[in-house]
Amino acid sequence: MESKEILKEVFDTVKNELKKIGVPVSESICPNIRLSRAKRNWGSCKKTSKGNYRFYISISENCFKEPDSIGFIKNVMAHELIHTAEGCFNHGERFKLYSKKAKKAGYDVSVSKKSDVIKSEEELYAEAKHILKCVDCGQLYYRFRFPKEKNYINKIRCGKCKGKLIKIK
Repeated sequence: MESKEILKEVFDTVKNELKKIGVPVSESICPNIRLSRAKRNWGSCKKTSKGNYRFYISISENCFKEPDSIGFIKNVMAHELIHTAEGCFNHGERFKLYSKKAKKAGYDVSVSKKSDVIKSEEELYAEAKHILKCVDCGQLYYRFRFPKEKNYINKIRCGKCKGKLIKIK
């Protein structure tokens, strides 16, 4: 089965199961789930006021690399579908309430999900197109895209110690 077909099937299944347990998933979601090339997040839910749909969900193609890819995608899809419920477009109290409901139905909905296919520092270093390093604590940040804005590097700081970042690759 092709990945787009898998996403559509998972979308329908998870949406119906969440509704059965009382999670008020929006009816205004585009049924065509996008497959993204995102490397740092598993999925995303975008909200818009234009067009026929209010929400658009994307799932990273990297989810298909996980050992139990279908189970993994179901958990990511549940997370993104909960974002479509009223008052859940963040990770606040209402989102957490519906996440607990989803957990009782067998879903592992969390704010951050670790990969079972963990990459080593060497692999990350080789794959990243841009690498930033904190001059104070030495923390490395691997980036696959980087803004073209000239002084962007001067506007950002280390998330660990707030130190200055320099571009080393």
